[in-house]
This record gives sequence, structure tokens and C-alpha cells, in this order.
Amino acid sequence: MTLERYIAGRVTRIFLIAFVAVLLLITLVDFMELLRRSGDREGLFFTIITMAFLHAPSVSMKAVPFVMLLSSMWAYMMLARSSELVAAFASGLSFWGMARPGIFASALIGVIGIAAYAPLSAVALSIYERLEAQHFEGRGALFSVSSEGLWLREGDGDGQIVIQAAQTNANGTELRDATFYRFGAGDVLRERIDTPVAILSEQEWMLTGATVRIVNMDTDLPPDETKVAFLKVPTRLTAREIQNSFKQPDAISVWQLPSVIQGMEAAGFSSRRHKAHLHAMLALPALLGAMTLIAASFAIRPPRSASFGRIALGCALTGFAFYFMSDVSMALGASGAAPAALGAWGPAFGAGFLGLALSIHFREV
Repeated sequence: MTLERYIAGRVTRIFLIAFVAVLLLITLVDFMELLRRSGDREGLFFTIITMAFLHAPSVSMKAVPFVMLLSSMWAYMMLARSSELVAAFASGLSFWGMARPGIFASALIGVIGIAAYAPLSAVALSIYERLEAQHFEGRGALFSVSSEGLWLREGDGDGQIVIQAAQTNANGTELRDATFYRFGAGDVLRERIDTPVAILSEQEWMLTGATVRIVNMDTDLPPDETKVAFLKVPTRLTAREIQNSFKQPDAISVWQLPSVIQGMEAAGFSSRRHKAHLHAMLALPALLGAMTLIAASFAIRPPRSASFGRIALGCALTGFAFYFMSDVSMALGASGAAPAALGAWGPAFGAGFLGLALSIHFREV
């Protein structure tokens, strides 16, 4: 039991050191990229530093499996080089007895990542996206989904239009039971338009059977109401911009994803990307455990048969190949070409079976 705790602690410590190093590297790269994008604009230095630190956690989540693979490999190789594995073998501990503590520690790290780190990185990414829109992209549109339907905001120099709709089609170009609120300077409500159907075409919303109410905030008189069979409302939005203005799945806390998915489906949107991301988060402990099993299969060898250079190279190449295949699997799940659950859980099961195969192969060689 003491030896197992020691192995689990060694794997955990090396993972944390490697992960912090990767996090700092990502922050530095982000900082340089944001500095380049800022150009000659002044007064953004501290904002850029803040944005780099806010963006790094969400990027680092994508690197966690690969970091776990390499750090587990390094932990077991250090045990082998210091002859601690020899002592473990001599005491009667089997391969699985040495691999099991690392697998358990990796799975526990995955659970902590889901429960705590991923929600914090989602909050940080949300703040980052707001700062990016404010200082770099200048986007004025925001799409969100709630229990009341969907909301779309589009702003310009003269004010903004807020649109609320009960339902839409999959790409957000057709709104049903929609209400357009037009605000003037100072966020003063000027006009309300209710329509059963609004369709997005080239730089305009086409409304049918609309009811237009002109609001005069300077008097107590009721709004002027007009029935219009067909009405065009200018817009700068396109279908692609509407899709892009959705919150990215990794900017939503894993605890909120189920309700967001439910709201999107009730509104008529496709939630495939969000479902794939949710399943990927739930599969993270299994995936990290499988990464440690692969690393242990490469690294836990009798000292005389171990060539540490070949072990490191083989493990790294396996990790790169698997990382590429998992990205393909996730893309298939997010696009609908494969079930979202299969696209997310497939890499975890695939890595597990690969680890089992490697452990059997290296035990027999």
C-alpha cells in the first residue's frame, strides 16, 4: 500500500510540474500573438497580459491527455532508472500492481479536472471572449439561448436591436414567434415589432404579418400600433456570424452544459458540438487512465531490456498518433457524422484497448 501511494504521488507530482510548464508556455505564446494583433494601439499591455492568462486554461484542457501520457512515461522511467522498479519486482509486485496506482491517480486528476478546473477555465474563456470582442474584433452581435427562447443582439453607433424568438431553424436564419426591440441612444426603447416569422436574407430580416408599435417615452400615451403584411429590417448579420456568435462549448461550465443543450434543442438549434464536448469531459478520467496505462506499458521494463531513448520515442509517437485520431473522432461526433457519445468515448476506449495490447506484447517480448 505504501509503495502504491508512492507511485501514485510520483505520477501526480510530475504531471502537475509538466502541466504548469505547458500552461506557462501557452500563456507566453498567447501573449505574443495578442501583442502582435494589438499593433500600434496603446494602453492595452495589461489587458493583453490578462487575456493571455484567461485564455491559457481552456487551451491547456486540450493538451491534458498528451501531458498525462508523457508525464506518466517520465515518472515510470525515473522509477526504472533509480532501480525502484527492480525492488518492486523483487518484492513480488506485478506489472499491474505498479501500473494500477498511476492509473488511479490519473483518473482522479481527470475527475478534479471535470469538477473544478474545467468550470474555472470556462469562466475565464467567457471573460476572454468579451475582452477580445471589445478590444480586437469589435463584434456587436451576441446569440444566447435561455428557457424563454433565444436572444440575439446587434449593435451599431445609433443604438441596438434585441431580438427574442421562441424557436428557430438549425442555423438561426428563420425565427418563429419573434419580437424585435429597437433601442436608440442611451438604451431608450423606441420600437417593438412582433412577427410570427422572420427570415434572414441578404443584409435584412424579412418579416411577415408584423405588428409595429412605436414607443414614445416622453409621453404617457399608449404606443402607436400598425399592422404590416411585409416588413424589412436591415441587419449586418449573416448566418455564419450568427453561428459564430454562439458561446463555444468550452466557454460553458460542464455543470451548465446539460441545461444549455436542452435549451438549444427546445429552440430548434443543433446541439451536436455541445453534446460532443460534454461527453468528452465525462470521458476525461477514463482517457487519462488509459494514457497512463500506455505509458506504463512502454516504461515498466526490466532494466537490462530498457532502452530509454526508444521508449520515449515510441511513447511520444504513439501519443501524437492517438492525439490526431482523437481529434478526428471528436470532429466526427461534433459534425453529426457519428454519434456524439461515440466520438467522445471512442478515444478513451481505444486508448484503453491499446494499453492492454501493449502491456501484453511487452510482457511477452
